Amino acid sequence: MIAREQIKQAIEAIARRAPDIGRALDELLAVGRIETADGETAAALFPDLCFRFDGRPVLVRKVLFVKEGTAALERGLLIRYGEMRRKQELALARRRLDFLQAAREVRLAGLTTLVDYELALARRRAAGREEALRRLQALAEGPSAGGIPRDPGAPEVLFHGELESGRELLFARFPFCREALLQVAEINLEFFDVRGLLEALRHGREDWIFAAISEGRILGLLGLTLRNEFFQRLLEITQIATVRGRTGEEGPPPPRGVGRFLVAGTYLFWKRDLPRVRYLVLDSEISARGFYDRLGFSFRPPHRYRLSSPGPELLAAVLPLLENLPDAPPRLVHEILGHVCRQIRRPRRILFGTADARSPGDRELIRRALGARRYPEIAVTVTRRLLRRGRSLSGLDELLAIAQQNPEVRRRFLPEDQPAVGVCLDPRFRRHLEGVFHIESAARFDAIREAIEDPSLAGNLVFVPARQATLEELGWVHTPEYIARIAGTAGRPLTSFDLDTQAGADTWETACLAVGAVFVLLEEIWRGRLRRGFAAVRPPGHHAEADRAMGFCLFNNAALGACYLQRRHGVRRLLIVDLDAHHGNGIQRTFYETDEVLFVSLHQFPGFPGTGKLGETGRGRGEGFTVNVPLPAGCGDEDYLAVLHHLVRPIARAYRPEMILVPVGFDLWPRDRLAGMRVSAEGYGGMTGLLAELATELCGGRIAFILEGGYSVEGIRACGLRLLQALCRPNAVNLEALERAAARPPTLPALRKAIEVHRERWRILR
Repeated sequence: MIAREQIKQAIEAIARRAPDIGRALDELLAVGRIETADGETAAALFPDLCFRFDGRPVLVRKVLFVKEGTAALERGLLIRYGEMRRKQELALARRRLDFLQAAREVRLAGLTTLVDYELALARRRAAGREEALRRLQALAEGPSAGGIPRDPGAPEVLFHGELESGRELLFARFPFCREALLQVAEINLEFFDVRGLLEALRHGREDWIFAAISEGRILGLLGLTLRNEFFQRLLEITQIATVRGRTGEEGPPPPRGVGRFLVAGTYLFWKRDLPRVRYLVLDSEISARGFYDRLGFSFRPPHRYRLSSPGPELLAAVLPLLENLPDAPPRLVHEILGHVCRQIRRPRRILFGTADARSPGDRELIRRALGARRYPEIAVTVTRRLLRRGRSLSGLDELLAIAQQNPEVRRRFLPEDQPAVGVCLDPRFRRHLEGVFHIESAARFDAIREAIEDPSLAGNLVFVPARQATLEELGWVHTPEYIARIAGTAGRPLTSFDLDTQAGADTWETACLAVGAVFVLLEEIWRGRLRRGFAAVRPPGHHAEADRAMGFCLFNNAALGACYLQRRHGVRRLLIVDLDAHHGNGIQRTFYETDEVLFVSLHQFPGFPGTGKLGETGRGRGEGFTVNVPLPAGCGDEDYLAVLHHLVRPIARAYRPEMILVPVGFDLWPRDRLAGMRVSAEGYGGMTGLLAELATELCGGRIAFILEGGYSVEGIRACGLRLLQALCRPNAVNLEALERAAARPPTLPALRKAIEVHRERWRILR
């Protein structure tokens, strides 16, 4: 209980700062209009304290009383004094007033008395601090500009989202304006009062106080601070409190979930703006332990809680905020997706309630994840996991029905009349160097033909006839002198261009056929008769430059294909992703000074041909549109998927290509004779699935793979089959590999360096 002596001390403190008010309160105490509360009243208001002013109980938050002592009593004394004065003024004015209007005026007068008193106190304490004094003076002089934000686009608002009730809340920095201070004075939160907020403003810590706001009403406050502990950077929630009961004389009661919303906003603020912070921590009373346990905090006795991995309830609150956040850093989306996936991997009994229905938080998380549209990879990944769970799981049909309401899920999993995959496979490709002992031999063609003819692909492929490229078309990339030199090899048994690159009697015709095959395939895809395709051509081409044959390559098939789309169809944004163990120097050189082709190469370095360094990023208009990722020998499935997921995918989304071309070599196979990479057949399936999915998202599914290297017959057969299977339909193994790549941060040094090099041009790489 509050003793009379404590009330006396509070009045004396008021008298030192506002003598007139202090004298009036002292007289009221003397005549018994201010008195301590009896035990029955105190018990009724437990766990808080109270005293009486004119017979009415005045609530005193126990937390504030323990923390601040008699200073916590000043609030109630000042508010009731201001109300009393206003009642007297209205009585003397003898004017007729509506009862509710009069009650509002009386309440406002009490709150204004408190705010004016605290502002005067804060100004005295801020003497000598010009900026703080200026802001406090502006608050004291009247309504300040801005007020409490009501629009999600206001500068103070960091995030916004809807609660389960459908009510929109804003997560904003506390708006230091007179209106906000009056609201704080009225709602009388634990841990927060007007004096504490003004002290934060005076000390320059106003940016670390946040509010949950709905329709201009403050429903909760939260304070943060940064601290160092055992060489770790921590973000600490110092105070958090929400409105309980009604917020005033008018309006509905506050919605449930405001505390969870505040923690969700804090989590996003941490992950977006403070990525170097290790943990989110707080100290809490024992009574709040269940709340923090449900959010995913781990208990560290006696009252310390730490958050490293959010629980389902917190994730369910985070997802609506993320959905309303434009341009979220990819690392943030990937991390949240990883947490969602970990929750979904929990036992079926818990997730789907096959034993009972004890997990509403899990189901709400899945519903919100399936509704993600701004970052559709969340909905797509969760849908994949649900499909793999099997049709017998309880509630699965209901969840899949929710998923089908998401347009991106429908497009990825329920394609309407999806065209078959096109393949260009002409037996004339065997004629290049036929009868000549060479590592780039006809056996490569036979291996890819065996993969294409595998029974698992029956009915899924459409075979596209090849044609000869014309001299004019070859001239889009190559010089007339060079074309004439290649043409001059026709009918000659063997012509050498360098130690690696030779031509046979039929090479000229075969090379023109390879280019023309790419043209036909691209035409079919662009016209919509096919959606995806694979050109199984020989000889390869990505090393061929305008006037030079090298690396087994004569005409640059992929570069000429890009020029075909530009010349014939006016395409102005093409993405080329070179997935060969060796750098595609010819493609890079062709498009090095243009922004109409975004060229990305993942290749072994050091290695042939010695180009493809990180610093080779383009020139002139093409600056930033050449992206090289030189990888060390020994990189495997997860390394390549990580590069595609963390670097290629976000850049592609920013670039928005009209079509994707993929020069692909099967020399990433572990036992290939000319490289040292360790990508499995499943890895090729995963890379194909990721790029095909990216094409579906960005350019109507238009993607074409063009055969380049690969010098192990076994590797070509195995990897080619997985590539074609992934083009035809998703594979569970591939999907799991993609999810692992999405859940893990980019740790590969070469990937981190590439992100750093290109971050300035592609700001989506944060």
